[in-house]
Amino acid sequence: MTSIRCKSAVTWSLLGLMLLGLMLLLFGPTPAVALDLGQIWLDLGTLAADVVLYEVTEDMYLKDAAGNVVTQPVADGRRTAVAQLSGWAKLGSPLCPAWVVMVAPTTKKCAVNAKGADNLSLATGRGTVSGEFSVVIQGDNLVDGEESVIMTGTFSGDADLSPAFAGRAPLGYITNGVATIDGSGRTSNFTGTFRLPVKLKTGSTRPDLLQLDAYYVNDLGVPVWVKANERALGVPTVRLEIKF
Repeated sequence: MTSIRCKSAVTWSLLGLMLLGLMLLLFGPTPAVALDLGQIWLDLGTLAADVVLYEVTEDMYLKDAAGNVVTQPVADGRRTAVAQLSGWAKLGSPLCPAWVVMVAPTTKKCAVNAKGADNLSLATGRGTVSGEFSVVIQGDNLVDGEESVIMTGTFSGDADLSPAFAGRAPLGYITNGVATIDGSGRTSNFTGTFRLPVKLKTGSTRPDLLQLDAYYVNDLGVPVWVKANERALGVPTVRLEIKF
């Protein structure tokens, strides 16, 4: 399955680059072209990811070397934050095991809620990430979101947001990730990719009636519009893709 997925991704990436190059040659760079090709790539990334989470809220602090809260970045300072995330795990993945269908027969994917904390060097953009998660399915209200907890656990790993800190790309990564399921002690290794929403400089003076004001950047550097269901209260959210 891995080799098939990799070949498919490479094929799509080459096709996407060829089409993008042709369209840019004929029509010049336009956000619409980048959006279409970028969305194809990001959708493929979603299929490949085992879990996709969105940062719903975040409380962030800048600190000096002694751990005191400051209002501006300082030498040897750090950035610490606590975030609430929510999203989905693929059925059959470690956070949505096959036995879930015995509890909820109509399950196609599992909802995941997480609370994560990071501690990053302002100089390098590197540090650690850790937190806890719960896997939930539909409870006593079929209209609102899932809330009935069926599994909990913790996670930790190394975080690298140096591309974003250095202004190279709105991206970050998790390596050496370990997720532990409460009760069983079962662990699963994972990696992660953060995609931070950014605005594009298009030079257009037209009003942004469709709110095409926020984009992720895919692994090819192509902008992808932040869709309505990737926003919290209308605000674009950080996207985290996890692979076990």
